Amino acid sequence: MQKQHNPMAQIPTLKPPSSKKNVFHILFLCMVAFGLVMGLAFPPLEKLYFNDNTPISWSFVLMCTTAGITVGVANYIIFSLIVSRELRFLVDGMNTINAQISKALFGNGKHDESFAIEVRSDDILGEVTKAFNVMGTTVEQRLYQEASFREIVSALSANVDLEQTSQNILQYYIESTCITSGILYGKKDDKMTLLASHDIDTGSNLPKELESWQGIIKDAIESGTIHTIDTEKQCFDWVNVTTPYGTLRPKTLRLIPLTADKSTVGLVVAACGQSDHPESMQIETLKTYSKYMAPYLQNALLHHKIQEMASYDALTHVLNRRFGLIRLHEEFSTALRHRSDLSVIMLDIDKFKNVNDTHGHEAGDIVLKTVASTIALNLRNEEVICRYGGEEFLIILPMANLNKAGLAAERLRKLVAQQTSLYKDKDILVTVSLGVSSLSSIITQNENNLINSADTALYHSKHMGRNQVSLFRNNESILLPKNK
Repeated sequence: MQKQHNPMAQIPTLKPPSSKKNVFHILFLCMVAFGLVMGLAFPPLEKLYFNDNTPISWSFVLMCTTAGITVGVANYIIFSLIVSRELRFLVDGMNTINAQISKALFGNGKHDESFAIEVRSDDILGEVTKAFNVMGTTVEQRLYQEASFREIVSALSANVDLEQTSQNILQYYIESTCITSGILYGKKDDKMTLLASHDIDTGSNLPKELESWQGIIKDAIESGTIHTIDTEKQCFDWVNVTTPYGTLRPKTLRLIPLTADKSTVGLVVAACGQSDHPESMQIETLKTYSKYMAPYLQNALLHHKIQEMASYDALTHVLNRRFGLIRLHEEFSTALRHRSDLSVIMLDIDKFKNVNDTHGHEAGDIVLKTVASTIALNLRNEEVICRYGGEEFLIILPMANLNKAGLAAERLRKLVAQQTSLYKDKDILVTVSLGVSSLSSIITQNENNLINSADTALYHSKHMGRNQVSLFRNNESILLPKNK
């Protein structure tokens, strides 16, 4: 016969509440009993001590017993008055702190009062007070962390920009932990790349990408655990803290990995200041903050990667037209605001259709990549190239006047003409025609007019025999003499 399941059997049976003992009642009874015992024991001891042979009278025994009980009651009263007052002070302090904790817990988590009671005695009551203060300090730190984490989550959730997120993460470490200065590296294309720094000398010694230096960095990244290193013993000489008195090398550094989904997405290289908290508590605090911040850094890195994929041309790996025009709009607005110059170059590969017809579209793709790479590698950091369409490219030159932009265009023309594209053991040579326009050479409040005037100059170069540079000046295109 199948045994039926009884759902009531899962409900635990509650034990009846046990009666609570009263320590003061027990103390009173013990004091009275002790006084009674001492009162009864005193007469025999007195006869024994004084070698007295006279019989003990009942009145003497009664007097001794009464005296013993009286002393016991008096001791209880004195003890209870003194201890009760100290206990009352302790209980009142605990109640006050509990009220503060409740207020902070159900409020915004911030408070001005200290979660501590004054230690007034050097005894067991003092030890109890100290133990309660330790608990209060732990709760206070936890509430502070909770409030900090709410601020962190609010700030980091509102922004996925990699630069801003990196600065926020490093700033929260400095504001909320023992860290006083540091560097944040993030994993981009499988390399730990410099994202943000605070009070660190960013000179030539500071690497833009981390390598597995002596295995310490590799160990921290792979294990996901915090490492503390001695900079002198391990020759860790590339981190220098900036102070009002100059730069100095910290004695110790912490390598703090930020791990999300069991993968290290970032690494903080930090210098820590003096702290009243023990080493173990500092490490646990850093671990907790890392656990909270790592997913936001991971999201920002992913968003940055998606943005890069969306902004770059898949074939040539330069900016696509959409993001190139966005960049031009930004530079145009900056130039108008600061009354500075801005130039653009329109570049077109000569007879590109012949390359496709003669060698095939695969060869044409190789030519496009070669030309784009040659130009990109020979631009200044602030200059930008984008694929404008087909075999046409737009180059943006901030703060460059027409003459400087013309010289830059001529230099690029010569470089492309000297560069070969290898396809199936064949060297393919191409030339380019370029048109240059500058903000100072036209009257406009629209960046599209810059492109149109550069395009006009470009077609003048083609009309004049290709492999030429033309400048748009005074509403006409002027051929720039070749620099041989």
